[in-house]
Amino acid sequence: MKQIVMITDGKPSALTMPDGRIYKNAYGLDPLVVSETLEEVARCKRSNIMINTFMLTNDHSLVQFVHKVSEMCRGKAYFTTPHTLGEYLLMDYMQRKSKTIH
Repeated sequence: MKQIVMITDGKPSALTMPDGRIYKNAYGLDPLVVSETLEEVARCKRSNIMINTFMLTNDHSLVQFVHKVSEMCRGKAYFTTPHTLGEYLLMDYMQRKSKTIH
């Protein structure tokens, strides 16, 4: 099983342009960056790569974005903080069982 485990604040903020330059926008959800990010998620889905995300913020619009990414690629989204990340869930994806690790 191929998968990506992503730890993020939920906000895509940069992309590599076709000419190799890096386009950055740290303010708000930039439509260009969001569009390219979702296209990459779609490529992962077509390649049967699941994206599991540990999100370290609770901003409503970013939570919605992470939910969309998870839905697109049949991954999981875990909403946590930097302080509780280590205490969060360990998921056995093959058996569909979960347990809390302290």
